[in-house]
Amino acid sequence: MKKFLVALLSVLMVVAMAACSQPAPKALADDTHAAWVAHGQYLLADGTQNSWNGKDTELYEASALKAIALEDVKAIDETLYNTLSGKSVKYLYTIDLLLGTNDAGWTTNALIDGKLYRVNGSNAFKIAQCNVDVDGDNKVYAEDQWISDPKTAHAESLTPATLFMPIWQEESDEYGFSWASNPACIGGPGLYTLVIAQYTTVSSASEPGYGIGLVKKEAKTGPEYELIVEFVPADHTFGVVGSMTDWGGVEDFAMTTEDNKTWTAEVELPAGAEFKVRADGKWDNSWGNADGSNLTVADAGTYVVTITFGDEVVVTATPK
Repeated sequence: MKKFLVALLSVLMVVAMAACSQPAPKALADDTHAAWVAHGQYLLADGTQNSWNGKDTELYEASALKAIALEDVKAIDETLYNTLSGKSVKYLYTIDLLLGTNDAGWTTNALIDGKLYRVNGSNAFKIAQCNVDVDGDNKVYAEDQWISDPKTAHAESLTPATLFMPIWQEESDEYGFSWASNPACIGGPGLYTLVIAQYTTVSSASEPGYGIGLVKKEAKTGPEYELIVEFVPADHTFGVVGSMTDWGGVEDFAMTTEDNKTWTAEVELPAGAEFKVRADGKWDNSWGNADGSNLTVADAGTYVVTITFGDEVVVTATPK
């Protein structure tokens, strides 16, 4: 029995040593680019404000992604690991980002559960595969490939519950999305681990060449998502507002309609008056010239102000 136990112990030691001697999984690093870099007006994990183009070298270094092995994804999220295990992955990178926690000063649209929302620009991002020129201590980063990118980099969402990827086609879909639209985080403000893979397949209309996933690590506070409700003219009232009403200081000139398509009002306008049409006595929805500027009249008089809804909204003022 003693000899048997000694032999068994020897076998276990050999097995353990063999396991320890196996090399760690190899990171799937891109051998054709010097760096993969995250772009967008969100925050890096340490709270640093990130940016689009125009980064300095320090910010490029801070927003560079890290190459990882496929096995490393299992520790990030097992479901994402299982998804990627079914793909032919060529390169694989990751970075932690704070998405949707700051105000970027602009908004973009995204679909969430089939409904159209307006989300802060701090939820939008792209990845760039970069080349780097070194001149002494200076590094100059140059974006060689954007992901996603019109016509060349078709990326799919690996985590549809947290990442909206617009349709990859030139013509806009029914919501106005195309390959020129922004990918956006739709999982709510938080700290996310972003994982991006380049596949061995080449991007085409029917075959994504990249996959991107967002795994939420910690919820944070930030600008709320705003549901975009279709504007139905028949559900609103309209009035003429402008310099002659102290821009809402007194009641708007009420407009009437007979077909719920065109609304009119007769308005006494002084020379040089500026005005617009607005809905419901509020500034949520207002219309002027095609470029959004105020309408004006040179001469004083009675004018018929008309707003017509169709493929475009047209406002006119005609002397009576």
